Amino acid sequence: MSTKADPTVEVKFDQEAYERLSTVTDTPADFLHEAAMDRVELAEAIAYTREEGFHGPKGFAKLADDTYPTWPLGSVLGIELESMGDGESRWRMEVGAEHANPMGTMHGGVLCDIGDAALSTAFMSTLEDSQMFTTVDLRVNFLRPVRTGRLVAIGRVIHRGHTIGMAESEVTNEDDELVAKLSGTCMTLGDG
Repeated sequence: MSTKADPTVEVKFDQEAYERLSTVTDTPADFLHEAAMDRVELAEAIAYTREEGFHGPKGFAKLADDTYPTWPLGSVLGIELESMGDGESRWRMEVGAEHANPMGTMHGGVLCDIGDAALSTAFMSTLEDSQMFTTVDLRVNFLRPVRTGRLVAIGRVIHRGHTIGMAESEVTNEDDELVAKLSGTCMTLGDG
């Protein structure tokens, strides 16, 4: 009985590059494998997005299903949808050093991304299958710095008119402290 060996990839570094790699990891092979798989996940997310796999409320709901790739920016930042429906959504992320601004706290744009994802998907959950939307404006109040840890963002629709609606989200840390509050105006596109 013959068994097929695991595929092997050989990677060569010059001395300077290997020394740089050695300063950040004790296990270069594991480090390179993880980095390569992160790029594969991103490539899958980009391809699926280009194929319009996430269009409409049913498409957005796929973001919470592990059998589908995630969205490209979510893949890069580690933002994950937990639930979405009936004008509400819930997102999570683990904040690490890779999310830091030059001062060492979480970059405001990344914090804004998780809050925007929450309020946007809450609004998306109220649309008909043939409809899409765009965000008209977005306001954010940063209330507490974050360095590391788990964040949860909960989005809710506050008002839903025929064309214009308003949604908000609250982002909390693992101690359930309010970190940021966002609100946005969304405009429905298409005719359901």
